[in-house]
Amino acid sequence: MKSNPYLKHRQANPDDNKPNPYLVQKVLSASPEELILYIYDAAIAACANENHSKAAEAMQELINSLNFEKRTVANTFYRMYQHILHQIHNGKFERARELIKEIRDTWAQAMKLE
Repeated sequence: MKSNPYLKHRQANPDDNKPNPYLVQKVLSASPEELILYIYDAAIAACANENHSKAAEAMQELINSLNFEKRTVANTFYRMYQHILHQIHNGKFERARELIKEIRDTWAQAMKLE
C-alpha cells in the first residue's frame, strides 16, 4: 500500500488545539467526491491504528453520505458499510481495512481522482 502523506500520525500536543490550516483549506476546497475519498482514507488509517471509535465514526459518516433516492446503489453500499462496521466492532481491523481500501480505490478510479 502506498503511503498517503495526509494520513501520517502527528504527535498530539495538548496545548495545540489549532486545526492544521493546510488540512482545513484542503477540505473546504474539496469536491463532494474528494470528501468521500478523505473519509475512506481516515477509515483506513483508523483501522491500521486499530482505533475503534475513529474507524466506526468514519464508517458512520459514509453511511450518512448515502443518497437513498438512488435506492439500489445506496442499499448496496449500506450493506457493505454495515458489514465493515461489524468487522470493526469484532476487532477485525485488518479485514475492515482491506475492504475499505478496495472500495476506496474503486471510488477514486470511478471518480477519476487519482
